[in-house]
Amino acid sequence: MKNVIDQILDENNNELISLKGTNGEIFKFEQVALIPIADDLFTILHPLAKDVLPDDVLVFRIVRKNNEAELVLEENEDLINEIFAEYYSLYSKHKK
Repeated sequence: MKNVIDQILDENNNELISLKGTNGEIFKFEQVALIPIADDLFTILHPLAKDVLPDDVLVFRIVRKNNEAELVLEENEDLINEIFAEYYSLYSKHKK
């Protein structure tokens, strides 16, 4: 089984993304997109839970440290807006 980062970076991945919360609970996500901005990579994930709306998503930055990579929840609203602008641009180009 691939680790979470390998799953996210694999363009052929169809498996759910499982992330462990701070209390040890496991959250499942569908990956929406992988978005490069400057020298950074971001992933847009849709949480799979009963109380989540279809349009609810979270943006995570892929952070590399010491030959390891981890996901960090992005909280900068301006950057999130830039990521979504890029997503919509890529989406509209793909749909043509």
